[in-house]
Amino acid sequence: MGRLHDRKTVAMETVLDSSSGLRESRISDLSLGGCYVESMTSFNPGELVAFDLIDTAGDSVGFTGEVAYVLEGFGFGLRFTNIGPDQLQFLHEAIPKQ
Repeated sequence: MGRLHDRKTVAMETVLDSSSGLRESRISDLSLGGCYVESMTSFNPGELVAFDLIDTAGDSVGFTGEVAYVLEGFGFGLRFTNIGPDQLQFLHEAIPKQ
């Protein structure tokens, strides 16, 4: 099954909050449905992760997601689980239009 939304390349620093604690990470692509997180820390499919991203006004926007797949030693795909109006507005502004 393919993705519902195309991912676009971004570079966003974040801190993941998961069952293994807090981990600094980087988001390298983003869509309305999820993102790819670069992380050498081991995560498992189905694991829940929370993190904040900073919008253009400097405000923090909270996201949660579920690990969809893992590329061991490189990172993982994350499917968003809490898309509300604040998250949707952030994504529309943060996702490159090209």
